[in-house]
Amino acid sequence: MTLSIISQDRSVFNYTNAVSCVTCGEYDDGSGYGFMVYLKGDTENGIVVAEYDDAETFHAVKNDFSRWLRENIDAVFAFPA
Repeated sequence: MTLSIISQDRSVFNYTNAVSCVTCGEYDDGSGYGFMVYLKGDTENGIVVAEYDDAETFHAVKNDFSRWLRENIDAVFAFPA
């Protein structure tokens, strides 16, 4: 499972082979914050891998995820509930 990410619903995505990009941020309607992945070859249909109600939790997870991407702390990154 090298460089895999695990969504909140426990779906596993191989980051190096399947994920072309990861985006994250506040929803347009202000209802929360989410992380989304796009699989290679499909840039129109994003898959939500994690959602959070509050900005503090979202930013803490975003910082951890960014650090994992930079440093590859672990082979697997699991988004917390």
